[in-house]
Amino acid sequence: MELIGTESRAARFAGLQLTAVGASVARDADVDGPLLADVTLPIYPFYVRVRPQSAHPVTARLSVMSAAHLASVMTSGFRPRVDWGETLVTGAPILRSPQWRLPSSSCPPPCAGAFAQHNAGLVIYSASAGTDYDLQRTLAHESVHLAQQTRDAVLAAIPASDAALERFGPAGRTLSRFLVVDVVMPLRFIDEGELRMRGGPRRSSWYETEARAFAPGGELR
Repeated sequence: MELIGTESRAARFAGLQLTAVGASVARDADVDGPLLADVTLPIYPFYVRVRPQSAHPVTARLSVMSAAHLASVMTSGFRPRVDWGETLVTGAPILRSPQWRLPSSSCPPPCAGAFAQHNAGLVIYSASAGTDYDLQRTLAHESVHLAQQTRDAVLAAIPASDAALERFGPAGRTLSRFLVVDVVMPLRFIDEGELRMRGGPRRSSWYETEARAFAPGGELR
C-alpha cells in the first residue's frame, strides 16, 4: 500500500499486486502450506490464481461481486465511460462519471458529494477531475481502498467461497475453478459495525484512516 501512496501511476499496479502477494503468503502460512504455493493476483473483475505445482498452474476466476457491480454501473442511467489509461495502470476498472460530484450517503448536503468512490474492485471518479481536485492524488487514495479489498478477498472471501462451493460436490468444485463468490469480508464487516456502534463520521472508520495514512487524497467535500 505504501507504493500506491506515492501517487505514482507507475507504482499503482505494483502496489496492488504486492498487497495480494503478501496476503497470499499470510494465507499459505495460516494453513501450514509452502509459501507462494497458491498466489492470487487481482486483475479486476478477475482473480488470477498461480499454483506452480498444480496441473493448471495459472487460472483466472471471475469475481462475482466485482462483475455484478461493474454491470450495474455500466447499465445505470449515468453511463460512465471507461478510462482505459488509468484502468491499465491500476489493474481494475477505472470509470469517469459525467456527474460533477458523486452522490454519497456518507456526505449528505450541504456536502457537494464525493470526488471518487471505490466499490467491489471498481473505481469511479467524477467529471470535476482536474478542476477542484487532483485526479492522481484521488486515484491513489481509492487505489488503497482497492488494495484493502484485495487483502480481505485473499485472506477471507476467496477461501470462504471455495469452502462453500466445495460443499456442493463435483459441480461446486468445477464452479470454483471459474467463479469466486466474494461476499464474506469479515474485516469490512467489523469496520462497518464498529463505525455504526460509535456513530462516528465515515472518514473516521478504520478503513478510511488506513487509506488516508498511505494516500491522503480523496476526502469528501
